[in-house]
Amino acid sequence: MIKIIVFYLHNSIIVKKFTFILLNSNYVKWLIMYVLGQLQLIHGQLQLPIYADYLTDNYFLVHPAMAGAQLEGVQARMTHRSQWQGVANAPSLQTINAHGRIGLKSGLGTVFYTDRNGFQNQVGASVTYAHHINLIVGNRDIHQLSFGLSAGVLNNTHDQTQFDIKLGDPLVEGSQVKSNGLHMDLGLTYIRYQFYTHFTVRNLIFKGQNISDDISLDKAKKIIVNTGHFFELSENAALEPSVMIQIVDYADLPSFDMNMKSHHTLNNLNFSFGASYRFGTQPNTNLFSGENLNQDHKQLTLLTGLQFRGVSFFYTYTHSFEDIQIAPFNSHQFTLGFDLSSDKFRFFPVRGML
Repeated sequence: MIKIIVFYLHNSIIVKKFTFILLNSNYVKWLIMYVLGQLQLIHGQLQLPIYADYLTDNYFLVHPAMAGAQLEGVQARMTHRSQWQGVANAPSLQTINAHGRIGLKSGLGTVFYTDRNGFQNQVGASVTYAHHINLIVGNRDIHQLSFGLSAGVLNNTHDQTQFDIKLGDPLVEGSQVKSNGLHMDLGLTYIRYQFYTHFTVRNLIFKGQNISDDISLDKAKKIIVNTGHFFELSENAALEPSVMIQIVDYADLPSFDMNMKSHHTLNNLNFSFGASYRFGTQPNTNLFSGENLNQDHKQLTLLTGLQFRGVSFFYTYTHSFEDIQIAPFNSHQFTLGFDLSSDKFRFFPVRGML
């Protein structure tokens, strides 16, 4: 007989969900993997998690109003993220997105991604339209108000072929279980010279099926507020402090990012360094009333990037300081970017953003 403590992954945070089960130890391995897959399905159903992409010249992946915000040309970004180094079937995320300006006031973009975590795999795609109101247009300054609307679809595949159907759980079918969903996101961005702010609502509308929990789908919204400012230190250097707040509806989860990034220019080479500290409180699911199982989450992210003649490369490392971890948590992310036909407009005060 054995007591089991179950953990699940929520936006890179190890979250504990306690349940006590009495069973034969031969079933422990399969049960743990099954529950991990099921719990990830609940939250993975709600599309892309939010990491530090907005700090790696990849704002559009987070904020739909940034589609075509650069006024000219096309921006394309590809990312690869791996977590829990040394753990088999650890979470892995790949994304590709592109967006550009259509005329003076419109922007279009698209995102594709695949998010794999153990027996759970999610594939999604979305398209975005943005409308831009240009208050000032010039080769040095920008003053712009933008609205963005995204529509996307996603497909979850839960591989149960290695689960023991003799466990008697009605959710274990012993096959590949699939579920689908669609969502709409809304974004607002305001840029005034060196200052910028974003307001984004993920899953403003969400419809889908989930084989394990319908309640979480009724509270799918995620509100993201992100703001920052560029401070020019010299002609070749600038500092960019910024903050981001996330509020997750289904988990009642506030999360805060405190960021500092430096930008440097040497001839045609732009390079940057940055750090981000994420913190908040996770109110965990508790099956036993009267017990407080909340867990603070703390993460430190370090990043560096190079940009040269329309090609950019960023590396991001994240380390978690959770009290309870399945394994020493760290993640590595690589971002490769291409800016095509974007030589006409060069906005010096906001070069790190556009």
